[in-house]
Amino acid sequence: MSFRPSWLVWGAGVGVYFLAVFHRTSLGVAGPQAQERFGLTASQLSTFVMLQLGIYAAMQIPAGILIDKYGPRRMLLTATLIMGSAQMMFAFVPNYPLALVARGLLGCGDAMTYISVLRLVSVWFSARRYPIFTSFTGLVGVAGNLVATLPLTALLHGYGWVPTFAVAGAISLGYSVLLIRPARWTPEVDETQPALAAKSDPLAGTKVWQEVKSSWRHPAGRLGFWIHFTTMVGPNTFSVLWGFPYLTQALGYSPQAASSFLVVLVIGSLCSSLIVGTVLGRLPIARSPLALAVSTACILGWITLIAWPGGHPPGPVLVIVILIFSVGGPASTVAFMLARDYNPRHRISTATGLVNVGGFTGTVIAVIVVGKVLDLVEPGASVRSAEAFRWAFSGILLLTVFGLFRVIVWWLRTRSRVLMATARGEAVPLELHRHRFDLVSEKDLHPSQLPPLHPERAHPTAGEQGHGPSAAGAPAVEPPAVEPFAAGAPAVEPFAAEPPAVEPPAAEPPHDERPRT
Repeated sequence: MSFRPSWLVWGAGVGVYFLAVFHRTSLGVAGPQAQERFGLTASQLSTFVMLQLGIYAAMQIPAGILIDKYGPRRMLLTATLIMGSAQMMFAFVPNYPLALVARGLLGCGDAMTYISVLRLVSVWFSARRYPIFTSFTGLVGVAGNLVATLPLTALLHGYGWVPTFAVAGAISLGYSVLLIRPARWTPEVDETQPALAAKSDPLAGTKVWQEVKSSWRHPAGRLGFWIHFTTMVGPNTFSVLWGFPYLTQALGYSPQAASSFLVVLVIGSLCSSLIVGTVLGRLPIARSPLALAVSTACILGWITLIAWPGGHPPGPVLVIVILIFSVGGPASTVAFMLARDYNPRHRISTATGLVNVGGFTGTVIAVIVVGKVLDLVEPGASVRSAEAFRWAFSGILLLTVFGLFRVIVWWLRTRSRVLMATARGEAVPLELHRHRFDLVSEKDLHPSQLPPLHPERAHPTAGEQGHGPSAAGAPAVEPPAVEPFAAGAPAVEPFAAEPPAVEPPAAEPPHDERPRT
């Protein structure tokens, strides 16, 4: 695969994601101005984010299906045009109902971006690089969040509402020019990697419901959903809306100081993205344990903010808690790695959209809960106290605890499924070893008549190279035990488990998967 074209194609796509995160998080620092401009209560301000993220979450599965059918370039172009138009509308609308329409359109465009970029990564880069470039993509999103913090705060105070959001919308509309025509390059696909070389299943567009059910039916699908829910719900709620009011109103920091705290959140996400991507690329066995550890740390962080005497934690403690929250976003990428590992190529975007619903559904619920509790504790107040925020943040804590419980349940079930498949000699995404906490015993791991890992065989990951059983030459239908790699045989590139008899290699990927750079 040519190195430079693949980077340029990814760069063109990830630029849209940069703009999407900027637009998505812009209300985090513009919340007070929005309340003043439209005369909003806390619940009405929550509705902005609830509507935007609710539409984002609802669009994930439809967007994944459309990407699988029409390709990421067309969807990224559509997303850029929708987001630019929505932000322009948000700049000029005079009242609250029209502003809601604008934010809803923004969520619709935003929903198409991240999973489109991940689809580009799966096509243009090897599986070994997939975790790394997934983290790089998150890193670019962090940069968009950073621009939506200090610079946007300065622009709002210096130039006002209309010029700031109008320019933001115009930038998105201008960027769409880069996506009008496909790229001139095609990825150089190794013929020993049929999963990467094969074209999309032509039935993917006509068996939509079956594809969604297949993604959800496997325990790893629900594990990815709940990992994304649990790692994202608290940090996302803090960053997109309620962190800034909490810092300025409850703790009494100036807008500049509050923006600086949010920059700590962004920088922490930036650094942890680099670390998480590198570690998980080399040690995929650590994926779910990492998500469990980060979720537990976030719970401790919320307990610290809620239970601190007087409700006013000192600055250093606040920085530590915010740094813990900053790891939530990078840890949520574990969900997308699971989506790729346990699904054939023609269903990757659909599965990615499915797990991506988790975090943003949780964020919508948390945003609503915080706004309602604030209005309930201090009805009609324009400035909220620390006590009110302590009650409101308790809702986020409960949601995170519930999510962690579901992660543990589906992690154990996924491990059981993989352990049984390994005992039958099937190719599995990751080779596991039984521990005392597993739900299966040694007797359960003898070959049995249990159903396979899933109807389309799972793809080995980079962590399995040279260690797990190989699927090369497997029958087109459900395979029996597979011979392991021969001693001294060269390592096979990951994700080569789909049998050529089912999906023959193609000379190049579909035309619509080559975005213009």
